Amino acid sequence: MNLFSHSWLPFIYLYGLGGILFVAGIIITLKAGSFDLKRPAHRKWMWILLFGFFWYFSMHALMTWAALGTISPYAVPIILLAQVAIFIVVTLRFGKKARA
Repeated sequence: MNLFSHSWLPFIYLYGLGGILFVAGIIITLKAGSFDLKRPAHRKWMWILLFGFFWYFSMHALMTWAALGTISPYAVPIILLAQVAIFIVVTLRFGKKARA
């Protein structure tokens, strides 16, 4: 059985096409003026959107690696929780700089 065509090819398709559509949607909203990165609330949501895409991307990749036996299944929630902790720390750190 070819593991690449059954596991990684759909992954590449999903996040490749999805990433292109995601970026296109962001560009369209920026050009339309409905998403203004000069406003703190919009910068916050941009950060949340980018983190969310990266988080789902990494969650899917980690679970695929765990299913293929590359990493331990117990490492998946630990890594994902570490990513959330880093997101919270970075958000709080840069949020204080923006308010000061």
